[in-house]
Amino acid sequence: MRRYGIAAALLVLFACAVPASADYVISQSVIGSGGGAASGGSYSVIGTVGQPAIGITQGGSYIGEIGFWYQPGWILTGVEESDFPKSFSLGQNYPNPFNPVTTFAFSLPTESDVSIKLYDVTGRVVRTLIDEEMEPGFHQTVLHATGLPSGVYFARMVAGRFSETRKITLLK
Repeated sequence: MRRYGIAAALLVLFACAVPASADYVISQSVIGSGGGAASGGSYSVIGTVGQPAIGITQGGSYIGEIGFWYQPGWILTGVEESDFPKSFSLGQNYPNPFNPVTTFAFSLPTESDVSIKLYDVTGRVVRTLIDEEMEPGFHQTVLHATGLPSGVYFARMVAGRFSETRKITLLK
């Protein structure tokens, strides 16, 4: 019963949207099962709920094509991603453990002075990966650990009031 109510509503919508001089023609292959039809004056609309209703309208000086797809409920067709992150973050390096190259991903929601440094287990700075002002967005930096001995290290990112540390392992 509800299906016919929706079909009737769609047909009324089509009927009210056409100018009095228009003439809709819809292929029989579109109708399918359970379709409906409405006509009057100078129009004729035929279609099925859940299937496309496609037609061509012609008038004195124009030809217009129409199409419609009715789908009950919501369909997720994509996810919009923001160009800028919502928070600061320093991701875990990958791969981990590594030899001798690894990558860090990090995000900045605002322009910031960024420092990413590598510390050994005694707290001594052994490498500075980044020490500059950076634009907001998603970023990556690569650590080349050539010349460093195997062991555990700590990568620390500081950006404004944000600070985060990751434990990493170099295996040779």
